[in-house]
Amino acid sequence: MAKHKFDAEAVSRLEAQARKLHSTKRFAGAVDLLREALAARLESQGGKHFQTINSRSGLARSLRAVHRYDECFALYAENIRVHRQKLGPDHPQTLRSLSRLANIYFAAGRYQDAEPMFREILSKRVQVPGRDHPDTLRSRSSLANTLAALGRYDEAAELHEKIIEDRVRVLGPGDPRTELSRKRLETARQAEQIG
Repeated sequence: MAKHKFDAEAVSRLEAQARKLHSTKRFAGAVDLLREALAARLESQGGKHFQTINSRSGLARSLRAVHRYDECFALYAENIRVHRQKLGPDHPQTLRSLSRLANIYFAAGRYQDAEPMFREILSKRVQVPGRDHPDTLRSRSSLANTLAALGRYDEAAELHEKIIEDRVRVLGPGDPRTELSRKRLETARQAEQIG
């Protein structure tokens, strides 16, 4: 296969077009364009270039929308490998990629696989960027949601209560994320009573 001249602007336009398709829920079209963009970036920029990493993430996001989880696992796992190698295991970008992979496990109904990942992410995010950072609060919420999905409603409710306290303090009582945590707490309590 002859190597084509890489046109970074053309690839960026493909990715922008794919984002538009994704935002209008035309996921199959987005996936096709993002596969083409990723292939071009891999061939010309290599697998470790930041734009290639972003391209993998974009493709995984659209694949998630069409429930192609196995491909998502592979794409995010590769990004995690590259981030760990280049940035280290505790770097915010490494943790972001790990969080994306954990969320794919959650979306695929593989809660037992998601739980230890969310615990690891939370443990590292409590250290840096800190307990009250929005990413840390989101990680705690993801863990609570996973516990609820595993039927561990009492643990989920306890964690949601702490999340609400922190979100009220950090974000305010009327913030949409605080309200969402209240709803999730109520759902966990109801499920605990039924189960």
